[in-house]
Amino acid sequence: SDNYFRIKRINSFKKKYYQKNKKISLLDIGSGLGVFPYGIKKLSWKCASIDPDIDSVLHMKKDLKIKAICGDFKNIRYKQRFIFITLNKVLEHIDNPIKILKKAKNNLKKNGFIYIEVPDAEQASKIGKSREEFFIDHLHVFSKKSLKLMCKNAGFKVIKIGRLLEPSGKFTLYSFVQSK
Repeated sequence: SDNYFRIKRINSFKKKYYQKNKKISLLDIGSGLGVFPYGIKKLSWKCASIDPDIDSVLHMKKDLKIKAICGDFKNIRYKQRFIFITLNKVLEHIDNPIKILKKAKNNLKKNGFIYIEVPDAEQASKIGKSREEFFIDHLHVFSKKSLKLMCKNAGFKVIKIGRLLEPSGKFTLYSFVQSK
């Protein structure tokens, strides 16, 4: 699944860029049904999630035993800090993604990272405008250049940026960023 490779990508990055024996904490913003945070939990990382859907949050708490908060991240005051914050296919749905990235910086530990995934409009447009990457609920489309610029405008330096075609057939851009 897309989540299997997402977890593998983040764990490989952690091994390369973060101290080996440190306890890892991760906040997933926009967790949906919790498939991704559950996979992270299986790595023995401390994991928390935020999602606006109460049914998803109840499922994560009850069935997956993941610390989950119901709400919109932009309206939540979250005091805990994390080594990783993930925004997987979230920023394209938000009216002001730069504002969300700036807010997420407040929950990042020193030398922490934010992992971002967004639909890759450049690659998808080569196939056609009726692709999922351009669905009506997406307020933004991204190219490598616009993703990098958004991260820079939010006060981050891009450590790694890449593109991929996921097992689900979605064209995706991903980026690891760190506070300047």
